[in-house]
Amino acid sequence: MSDNQFKPILFVEDDLVVMTAYRNKLQQAGFHVETAGDGVEALKQLTLFTPDVVILDLMLPKVNGVDVMRFIRKTPRLQKVPVIVLSTNSILDGKSDAILESAQKRLIKDTCTPASVIAAIHEVLHHPPAAQPLDNSISPVNI
Repeated sequence: MSDNQFKPILFVEDDLVVMTAYRNKLQQAGFHVETAGDGVEALKQLTLFTPDVVILDLMLPKVNGVDVMRFIRKTPRLQKVPVIVLSTNSILDGKSDAILESAQKRLIKDTCTPASVIAAIHEVLHHPPAAQPLDNSISPVNI
């Protein structure tokens, strides 16, 4: 059994292809993955359970990712949940919002891979991945 087993992750992404690909890879790595395809669904999920990590796109329908992040940081039960923002470079470059600065990692969707996300999850959970090399093709910006 992987040490990732039973680590619940909320993956918030409106692109079904991207969501499915990442969910499958994260599940193969032993994570329990819940998904939300828009901001309203993310808020509903966050009222039902406390994930160990939230992976959050910023450009979401119904309620945007910044507002989801505000909800996370204002809800006492969720305040310490690590958030990995996974969004496009153009969105991340233009955002210096203080709420986004509370994200533990920012990953650029266009150059990111599932292996990169898994490495980022292990980093924010404070334990290294099991013998997986870091994918140097990503452009994370540590906050």
